[in-house]
Amino acid sequence: MKTKKRKRNKTTPKNILKILIGFFIFAVVYLLFFSGPRSVIQYFKQTTYKKSLQKEIQSLKNEKQSLKKEAERLKNDLDYIEKIAREKYNMKKKDEKVYKIIKEK
Repeated sequence: MKTKKRKRNKTTPKNILKILIGFFIFAVVYLLFFSGPRSVIQYFKQTTYKKSLQKEIQSLKNEKQSLKKEAERLKNDLDYIEKIAREKYNMKKKDEKVYKIIKEK
């Protein structure tokens, strides 16, 4: 009967080097993806936030443009001013009468 000799796993410098390299790679990947202000996760959050701010800026620019048009119209268009005064502030001319119509429930 032949007995097989078992090889013992010895911690050789080669094995230790492989373990250290594996640990180093794991540490670098962890640092890049999960920790610190320059992580990949933070990058994607900041990119999403930047896009939302750009959309908000564009909507505010559109609102500003419409307000400029409204202001210009209020400066120059007398018919528009009269319409706003009548609808919004219930104003009337001297010779006019205003009737309120009450709807029955």
